[in-house]
Amino acid sequence: MDQKVLITGLGVVSPIGKALDAYWAGLLAANNKPADYPWTRSEYFPNRLVYYVPNPQERSTATNGTKLGRASRFAFEAAAMCMEDARLSTESAATVGVSIGTGMGDADLQENARELGAEIGASEAFMFRVSAALAAEFGLGGPNLSVSTACSAGAYSISLAVEAIRSGMADAVLAGGAEGFSRIALACFHRLGALDPVVCRPFDKERAGTVFGEGSAMLLLESESSARRRGCTRAYAEISGYGWSCDGYHVTAPEPSGRQTASALRDALCEAGISADEIDCVVPHGTGTELNDVVESETLGHVLGKRLSEIPVCSVKAMIGHTGGAAGAFSCLTGALILQHGLVPPMANTKSIDSRCGLRLYCGEPLGAEIRHLLVNAYAFGGNNISIILGRNDGESFH
Repeated sequence: MDQKVLITGLGVVSPIGKALDAYWAGLLAANNKPADYPWTRSEYFPNRLVYYVPNPQERSTATNGTKLGRASRFAFEAAAMCMEDARLSTESAATVGVSIGTGMGDADLQENARELGAEIGASEAFMFRVSAALAAEFGLGGPNLSVSTACSAGAYSISLAVEAIRSGMADAVLAGGAEGFSRIALACFHRLGALDPVVCRPFDKERAGTVFGEGSAMLLLESESSARRRGCTRAYAEISGYGWSCDGYHVTAPEPSGRQTASALRDALCEAGISADEIDCVVPHGTGTELNDVVESETLGHVLGKRLSEIPVCSVKAMIGHTGGAAGAFSCLTGALILQHGLVPPMANTKSIDSRCGLRLYCGEPLGAEIRHLLVNAYAFGGNNISIILGRNDGESFH
């Protein structure tokens, strides 16, 4: 395997905070609840519960005049934080690539215009405008990728960034995901009967579906040689391996046997060069929908074996909801923070664990843990599965 790919910067805009410290504190508190989305008419939906970002950035256009929707605004804020956290200079940024996952892009621009009977430009209808706007705004001149594999897009964008670095196309890539509230997406989940009317509560026996969230999670990935060359003194984690698969089973439902989700996990372990016994924490996809939670739990049991009941699980969506195309990026960012702090945030909103989901969920206090490798899962409509393994970085020059 080529040289290490490290996470040297993080940035986040979320329903529980717009900075790393605030986000981490929110996860540890484990008491966030959704509320009725305040910026759309109530008659559109019987259930308007959303984990939304309060006080969104007022900025409506990029420096070059590009109109910004909520996803792009969140992405701009998170990207600026990430690059500052990584101490990335303007000169270095000129060769940095971009890899962004989003399900709906700036869909609010279209939706709001339609409601007002106004016209918008053709470019505002495309998902790739988020990654393009980031490159233009921050002078990121490396390869530019836009990924829209539904709810696994944020994790896929990170794996593609790793590929770009390992192949020599880029030394560093700003990777992650961004998603803003979309009436169209919410309406689709209404029609599917997949929304919980109370709270997002993955793996709880009373769960009734998922709850939407929004925001952006950004990670600066770079080769170890790039980090050393620019004098970087800290890395949160290493991207050790990843695996992809596709169910090819159904547009929205997961394949019940979990054969392909298990394949992605095994491929990730193989690429990382570790055994299942070396996984010490799991950040699951965990949507709160009944079949998804059961299939994921069974997949973890098949691959990780009897140790599953001993491995702590941190379910991000229980705190910030399902952030669509950004969800996998939020999970990877959370995993990096878990490795940095040696703490697993407690489970929010869980009262009674579904007996079909044999997971180790903690409520109340954060759990201190010695974690070598952490597993992130992200699954999506169309059967797009990905597992990513983050490893604790013990390099003497990075701490």
